[in-house]
Amino acid sequence: MGVKELFLAIFSLLFRYGNFWNDLKKREVTHGDEFNVLRDYAVPVIALVQLAKFPLIGLPRPAMFFAIANFLIDIAGLYLMMGGAAYLFARENTETPQGGIVTVFCYSMTPVWLFELFYFTGRLSWLFAFIALSYALVIGRKGLAVMLDVISGVTGNALRNTALFVITVNTAVFLLIRAVMRLFNF
Repeated sequence: MGVKELFLAIFSLLFRYGNFWNDLKKREVTHGDEFNVLRDYAVPVIALVQLAKFPLIGLPRPAMFFAIANFLIDIAGLYLMMGGAAYLFARENTETPQGGIVTVFCYSMTPVWLFELFYFTGRLSWLFAFIALSYALVIGRKGLAVMLDVISGVTGNALRNTALFVITVNTAVFLLIRAVMRLFNF
């Protein structure tokens, strides 16, 4: 995925997520599995956000270590959420493909990753984290409905448990990022 396609995907996901999921579903049906969403979308978005933190911090060496730590925390959180969601859906005996869960989580976590730039605002960082997580849950719910053909009446428990798990993991990720910020005195 090129830079232009990456920014177009981010823009359409944030502002027209319903159309984005429908287009992505049509593209997957026609083109198959030639696109690795984790490698081609999630990692570049997380890396771009980490690079955007450099001017906010102003000190190159601490900013580099801080960006590496945040990158690892974000990737670990993403893997934890994907694994937990796959387990929760499997526990409810719903037929969900693993690739669909990966796709939904890699795209729906975009607001959380982008709003990490606002975690330097002190006390308002909780508000930004809450707004980003709420919007990510809305995007993720629509993505699960479109990509996995999930009917909310059949898998209501799985959706609720997945949402609670995502909230828990993102809260832990937020607290870890704040702890790393305090470690580097930002």
